Amino acid sequence: MRLFIAEKPSLAKAIFEGLGGNPNTEKKNGYFEHGSDVVTWCYGHMLELYDPQDYDDKYSNWRYSDLPIKAVYPPKYKIKPESEAQTRIILSLIDKADSIVHSGDPDDEGCLLVDEILGYAGNKKPVQRLLVADLNLAPVQKSLSNLQPNDKFRGMTLSALARSLCDQGFGYNMTRGCTLKGREKGYDGVLNVGRVQSAVLGLVNMRTLANQNHTESFYYDVFASLSMNGHQIKAKYQTTDDDQIDEKKRLISEAQAAHIAGRVTGKDAIV
Repeated sequence: MRLFIAEKPSLAKAIFEGLGGNPNTEKKNGYFEHGSDVVTWCYGHMLELYDPQDYDDKYSNWRYSDLPIKAVYPPKYKIKPESEAQTRIILSLIDKADSIVHSGDPDDEGCLLVDEILGYAGNKKPVQRLLVADLNLAPVQKSLSNLQPNDKFRGMTLSALARSLCDQGFGYNMTRGCTLKGREKGYDGVLNVGRVQSAVLGLVNMRTLANQNHTESFYYDVFASLSMNGHQIKAKYQTTDDDQIDEKKRLISEAQAAHIAGRVTGKDAIV
């Protein structure tokens, strides 16, 4: 049996159709089967890294003396509770397969997502890599005819894994450190810190403060209606650095705008 492990159901369906299968009549519980080919699917990451307390129960209590908590390599994984049923199906199929085709998305996370399941299963069977960027039938069939050794993409898997471990280490250490500091000041909640989360939260906070501190302001445009050879032309005054302008180079002085308009009204213009 050749087992394809896709990153998501839509990709699994496209692969199965590319193999000549009919997903409407050959769908089983958690996979498709056509001849000797089986196609199953993930729902994104099915596993998650161990938490510090999974390695050592002492980390269940937060203490400065335990920081920094260092990453463990190679890391251990556990099945996400919400992914338990489908993960068990995938693991069972890996056990029955003669060979495996890694069918994660063609990026770092796609490589890691399936490789971590294969590692969790202790797989020793040959693994090929399928790269699908277009779910239409012809591109999928072309990709199926060009399977590559999965080892060729090991670097991409390690890149995604390094990012995951760094994110976890940063998040756990900074969250615990900031929370413990907050407790010294009487704060009894958890101060969550994360590489992406904190940056996004900072942007949201900056935007909120900008809205709260916004004050109404006005700017002024000066237009002129010009007559040239019987044609009417509309012109707009272009500000200079010597004018009273805002950061967008717009006039902010009503008096100056009126002065400019007064100076040019009824006058000849050079074009």
